[in-house]
Amino acid sequence: MQVFKCALRILRGNFIFPLIYIVGLSFMGLMMATSFDFGDEPGTFERETYDFAVIDRDGSALSEAVREQLAKTGTEVAVDDDEFAIQDAVAKGMTDYLLIVPEGFQEDFLAAARNGEDAPQMEVVYSFYSMEGALVDQTVGEYMGAMRTLAAVSPDEPMDAIAAEAARYASQQADISLIETVSAVSEADRFVFFLQWSTYTLFAGITVCVGMLVCAMGRADVRRRNLASPVSFISYNMQLGLACALVTLGAWAWTFCLGLVAFPEAVAQISATGLGLCALSVLAYCLVPLALGLLLGQIGASDVVCNAVGNITGMVVSFFGGAWISLSLMSPEVQAIAHWLPGYWYTNACTLAAHEGLSQTQSVFADAGVLVMFAVAIGLAGLLIGRMRMQTTD
Repeated sequence: MQVFKCALRILRGNFIFPLIYIVGLSFMGLMMATSFDFGDEPGTFERETYDFAVIDRDGSALSEAVREQLAKTGTEVAVDDDEFAIQDAVAKGMTDYLLIVPEGFQEDFLAAARNGEDAPQMEVVYSFYSMEGALVDQTVGEYMGAMRTLAAVSPDEPMDAIAAEAARYASQQADISLIETVSAVSEADRFVFFLQWSTYTLFAGITVCVGMLVCAMGRADVRRRNLASPVSFISYNMQLGLACALVTLGAWAWTFCLGLVAFPEAVAQISATGLGLCALSVLAYCLVPLALGLLLGQIGASDVVCNAVGNITGMVVSFFGGAWISLSLMSPEVQAIAHWLPGYWYTNACTLAAHEGLSQTQSVFADAGVLVMFAVAIGLAGLLIGRMRMQTTD
């Protein structure tokens, strides 16, 4: 077992790769899965409040009516009629909406409404990032529009009556009711999401580790010494394959067991058969990056190439597998492409396994079989390249 021990020493010397890809990224997926809110608690509706200030330079019934209308849904704060005080109040967040009513505004407003002219404008100050300020300004505009219409159709009505009628119109609201729905997402889906998010973690981690190991053992000088040693060719490959299988099984066991420990309530909702199918799905998927790592090692890829291929291919497989964004949100073209990559079959297998039944069980085995075929196709390509390299002088 000298070759196997040598492979383990190489892995130990490059332990940073599995530590980052398999351990580190798996904890990232764990945090994302635990942060999800599946809407278990009933929601409540509360009207949003705001702080406002009115600087009344007109002292009219119209300005007072606007103040009273704002006070129905907001809280008034006092701001001095000073340029510095106005800027300071808005900059420090003391008020969400500041309205300045100019002198003679009521008289100009009524004259414009009754003569069909453009209405005068009040000065409005609110922060550019304040959504409350923009919303309140829109509400004030609608209230002023109602008063303008009433003033135009009833030219003899006093301002107090016009303001009261406009307030009555503004108080009319549609009936609102909350419809409580039962979420179709269960706690078991946290565990499933963690396994699906691990698409990238497993692919990048196994590809990089196996590719780096096979490449290191396949260097020309190392191969010459191995060929001159008493270890047979079959024994050498079996020991190297055992080391690669150990990496793959370690990544599979770490990821799956971490999910079991982190989501005990979610796992309790899945039957023993479902958990077994989940484990089978993860293991079948791990064979794909194992085969790709062997292929990279056979072509003599360096550590940099292994990292690049593992990361880029892992991200592509994860994206088209729906691990990050649901494929239901994608176009039909993207969904069609996804069927030609292993990530789709892996995420589909995990979802079906968590909700196993007779038909789902058969589908999980079918998906796992597709993953194995991906691994076999890539592995055969690696063996062919390795056979061709054995026939060269390099």
